[in-house]
Amino acid sequence: MKCLWKKVICAMLAVGMLAQCPQQIYAEENGNTVTAMDPSDAGVNDTNSDNAVQQPDDTQQPDDTQQPDDTQQPDDTQPEELPKPAAVKNLHTTKQGKTKVHLEWQKSANATSYLVYRKTSGGAYRKLAKSKKTTYTDKTLAAGKTYTYKIIAANAQKKSKAVTITFSNIKAVQIHAQKYTYAQMKKDIKELESMYSNYCEATVIGKSVQGRNIYDVAIGNPDADQSLLVVSTLHAREYICSAVMMKEIEYYLENYNGSIGNMTPTNTLKNMQIHYIVMANPDGVTISQTKHATWKSNGRGVDLNRNFPTKKFVVGGKPGAQSYSGKKALSEPETYAVAKRTKELMRKQNLAGVVNYHAMGRIIFGDCTKKSILKDTKTMYNIAKKETGYQKAYDSGSGRSWGGQYREYVMYMLNVPSITIEIGSSAAPCPLWQYETEFQKNKYVVLKIARALKD
Repeated sequence: MKCLWKKVICAMLAVGMLAQCPQQIYAEENGNTVTAMDPSDAGVNDTNSDNAVQQPDDTQQPDDTQQPDDTQQPDDTQPEELPKPAAVKNLHTTKQGKTKVHLEWQKSANATSYLVYRKTSGGAYRKLAKSKKTTYTDKTLAAGKTYTYKIIAANAQKKSKAVTITFSNIKAVQIHAQKYTYAQMKKDIKELESMYSNYCEATVIGKSVQGRNIYDVAIGNPDADQSLLVVSTLHAREYICSAVMMKEIEYYLENYNGSIGNMTPTNTLKNMQIHYIVMANPDGVTISQTKHATWKSNGRGVDLNRNFPTKKFVVGGKPGAQSYSGKKALSEPETYAVAKRTKELMRKQNLAGVVNYHAMGRIIFGDCTKKSILKDTKTMYNIAKKETGYQKAYDSGSGRSWGGQYREYVMYMLNVPSITIEIGSSAAPCPLWQYETEFQKNKYVVLKIARALKD
């Protein structure tokens, strides 16, 4: 029996059954003890054995922890402080229709954006936009309202001081009285220049005898290759011309990006700038409106339309209300300024033509004997006649030629095509009711001439 147990134990060891029996099995034979050990104790999984197979330890988890990099230092630095943006400069407005105004300004140092605010009279500021550009267009204007805009330059940390500008959505040229004065014209010019700053610029081209400004109001692209010049009110009592021209300027500006008379002003004015010498004789206008209603001359009693250097110029007459030529051609600061500006436009901006506005008779002077400018002069005349319905000057028996006339000087001394349009049906000064009538008759004339003469 003892031998049988020994054989069983040996067989179990052989087939590995003891691996499933961790306990020790004891047998005694003749007082000797035989011990069956756990297989691990027998060196089956002994890692020091040459034949041992290492088993994975399922209880051991992979170490995913990042070991600290001794070379990496903690970032305790603060963001760099940014400089304060400069306040915006050259803030200006350009009206772009009845409900739109375009704001523009220069880029500010250290600014990355601009905050745009608006308020109406008596109201509080309301934020309109945050813009990265130096422009903003407000398309929500109401007629007759006055708005104040505030622009603040900003970056991620700081803001500049606010800069403000006021814009009134009203008509600048409002004529309620028969006497359209120099002071009113000056105010209206300033208003138009402010409202339409991108395409309206007034320049003082000279001073009158008494020190008043003589303005050139230019509309359109200042970089245009060509120009058209309009000169009005050389004769003092004919100040209806100044009123009509100012209304015409505003009419073109407020419709600059629109359409009038089957024309789009911007298409013509981007290549042809129109210059208006609106009131060439401001001293004489003041005399006519305050002292001597029928005064035609300037402040020194010189008839400015007899003072230009033409071939027929002769000294004649005496200082007074009309007809005195002056001591010599261009003796007066007003005629000197007009002649100088005319030649400047010829030299700098390819002057294509000159339109002269006078008052009385509803007639047009369009005769020309110089072949080189005959075609363009006839074009100008035909446009004016068709639009206004006025008569030819010589058909009405008024075609006399006077020495020292501006039109004669422009055509025959400077070789520039020119016409003269006489507005108003009654003797100057014209009554107030004719201002609107003459504006309606003439409102397309200058723009259509500019379009026709444009290359």
